[in-house]
Amino acid sequence: MNRRRLALGAVAVLLSGLVGCGIPDETDVRIDGRGPVANTAPEARTGGQPPGRTDSGSDQETFAMNYLTAAAGEPGDAYKRVNEFILEGSRLKPKAEDDGAVNVVRIDADKGGIVVTQRNDGTSVVTVFVQQVGVLQGNGSIDEPVEAKTSYSFVIGGAPTDPGLGGGLWVLEPPSVLLMADTALATYYQETTIYFWNFDKTTLLPDLRYLPRSVPVQAHATAVLNWLIDGPSHWLTPVAARLPEGTTPVGNVPVPERGGRLEVNLSVKAGALETDLDLQQLFTQIVWSLRLNQLLDNELELKIQNQPRMVEVADDYRQKHPLYQIDGAPVGYAVFDGRIHELAGSASPVSVPIPATENQNIVTAGMSRDGDAVAVALVRREGDSVRLRTGSGVKVAQTLVNSGGRYTTLGRPVWLKETGNGGPVGLVVADDRLMTFTAGGPNLNAVSFSGTAPSVSAVGAAMDGNRIAFVSKGQLYVAGVRLESDGLKVVSTRRLSTSLHELSAVDWFGENLLVVAGMDGTGHRAIHRVNVDSARESPQGVNLGAAPIEALAAYPVEGQPFQLMHEANQVAFMGDQAISPKQVAPGEVPPPSSSTSANAAFYLY
Repeated sequence: MNRRRLALGAVAVLLSGLVGCGIPDETDVRIDGRGPVANTAPEARTGGQPPGRTDSGSDQETFAMNYLTAAAGEPGDAYKRVNEFILEGSRLKPKAEDDGAVNVVRIDADKGGIVVTQRNDGTSVVTVFVQQVGVLQGNGSIDEPVEAKTSYSFVIGGAPTDPGLGGGLWVLEPPSVLLMADTALATYYQETTIYFWNFDKTTLLPDLRYLPRSVPVQAHATAVLNWLIDGPSHWLTPVAARLPEGTTPVGNVPVPERGGRLEVNLSVKAGALETDLDLQQLFTQIVWSLRLNQLLDNELELKIQNQPRMVEVADDYRQKHPLYQIDGAPVGYAVFDGRIHELAGSASPVSVPIPATENQNIVTAGMSRDGDAVAVALVRREGDSVRLRTGSGVKVAQTLVNSGGRYTTLGRPVWLKETGNGGPVGLVVADDRLMTFTAGGPNLNAVSFSGTAPSVSAVGAAMDGNRIAFVSKGQLYVAGVRLESDGLKVVSTRRLSTSLHELSAVDWFGENLLVVAGMDGTGHRAIHRVNVDSARESPQGVNLGAAPIEALAAYPVEGQPFQLMHEANQVAFMGDQAISPKQVAPGEVPPPSSSTSANAAFYLY
């Protein structure tokens, strides 16, 4: 199963506009002629501005919250917007190297949220209990937190010359850093994903950014292009390649007339685009990074030093060059009494892709497919221990091989979708260690970390095959991974913030979205959706019983009607309902009559 192919035929399925990134051997590239245009330029549209200082009147809690959104917007003016809330003489002074980076915090309601304490002199102390989310940089990325505080206090009140509040409230003694509540990201920014090739140029890696809604539509393409030229986010740098050496913009991206062609003009170092493939890869990276751009509704033209090099209708090109190669809709499986059974509801059902003689004594499993090729990893019970058994084949993994070692516990195996010429590579947690294996080599080898390898209790793999998420000591991490000559290596690690604690399971729910299970502030088991940079968090399932959630199984394409599955106390659930024998696909060999519910569940895609 070789994921490093660059020649793709018709795309098997397009899901949410987010599917594979292949480059064909031949492309019909047009370099002359101009598409139809209208006579009307697009309207200038800007997003809302955060509330001003006086918009809250005398309501102190509203004023405090408005102060915590004031930094939202274009980074160069962050200090100016925040200082408009602060009384002159106490205003924040940016450091010389500061480009308007903002500390993003999540208000921690479980610890008290925002508390306003009145003082005898007519002023009030505002205490905000927070979780540190990260630092919003000028390039729209959110880096790891630099602050460790769990609360901030500041004094508010009327100006000394106007203690009656006739001039509104002021921040009299501010925190020493720029703060912004994470809720401001949803209101005043547009989530924007840009893409960088991995170093092997086999797949594009998503890089989540935040574009202020106050930036005019006409400037969006220029902003995205500058982000691409600036390079990947810090945590992706060890796995993501920069644009060709010496790439710089030639002016701003001009605004096309309505329905007209969007033109990107770049300068690159001589020899940087030596082949047609180099040019096509750059075009693919740009056209996907501009996917949400409102001005790109027809053709994209790429110029190099003012010379037209490539023109394509953007939507057509993206359909022919999908982000991720997904061959057919996902298929759900569940394990009943040691046997895998296909679940009903799949648009294109696939029988269990292992011989019937292999379908026994199974605890859990992980499967992946690439066209007709499938890779299978089975965790099988052998007495008091468990062992991994792996294999691959066309439609069915006919020959499976045991690993050499037995373990007390093995988690659900996951496969990296993009692993190159060596064939499919998998990951599994074995006795609290993160291990790797291949379809033809089931012996487990420890994944290499810089420094001491952490204990790991759960792992999930992103669709691109170069990013993973894992749980270690109840905390959530994302990491970049690279397959090198001496094995799989974790080359960057980032800890994520979540309001859950005692985390026990994780999986990918989208390009930039995770699902994670743990304990919420009310002491109940819950599953939350968390952005890959910690910036957005929302409940996916709450009050899920007393038992820890042992595994999560998601389909990592957002907006699809495939429910999240999870396991707790050796019972598998779809949504909040235990998976029963009635949900087995018609025509499947039914589970034994003694089965009341499944023990494990997973998707094949």
